[in-house]
Amino acid sequence: MTAPYVVFLRHSGADESTVCMPQQKLVVQVFKFQVDMLAANLEKYSADPGGVKAQYPWATRFAMGHPLATWQRPPVWTEEQQVRFITSVWMGGDLGSYLVNGWYEFDDQGAYVLNSEVLLDGQQRLTALEGYLLGRFGVPDASGQVRLWSELGYNERRRFLGMTFTQARVHSGDERALRQIYDLRAFGGTPHSEDQRAATGSNC
Repeated sequence: MTAPYVVFLRHSGADESTVCMPQQKLVVQVFKFQVDMLAANLEKYSADPGGVKAQYPWATRFAMGHPLATWQRPPVWTEEQQVRFITSVWMGGDLGSYLVNGWYEFDDQGAYVLNSEVLLDGQQRLTALEGYLLGRFGVPDASGQVRLWSELGYNERRRFLGMTFTQARVHSGDERALRQIYDLRAFGGTPHSEDQRAATGSNC
């Protein structure tokens, strides 16, 4: 017996109801940037960390030079997870997007006020990227030998820094709205378990 054919109706003729579904509260803009932009931001921070911290007196932590919101969790990725992420950068994988708040204001002393330019999502990935560029860990090369960033030549560094890492950006001074979008990004998925891995071994 043939199953009935179901037509998916994108627009129905039903009368307007009183049902109200969740709505977008903050407009998100998306920019196709390269890893190099983050690296330049880290260089600026590393050259004068005291000066950058003075600009964001409320920030106790930074990732790739971006201030972190005071209510964000600490770094939790293991070194193995960081290595996997950096390897995915090298292999040209989709890195997703990191989310920043493009809004800012200054106080009477000229420093940024609370939640200006905070990194809202992507802390673990940016922390991994920072650790790799600063030589805190290495990743296997094509032959499987672990290599530090400092061991690489110009062409390989240029290739890595040229990889796309999309930045998503909101613009708001409303901490409640920022916390909500942080929670939406942070609690939106279920981690895979090891038995759900689709590939094993090396492709080299």
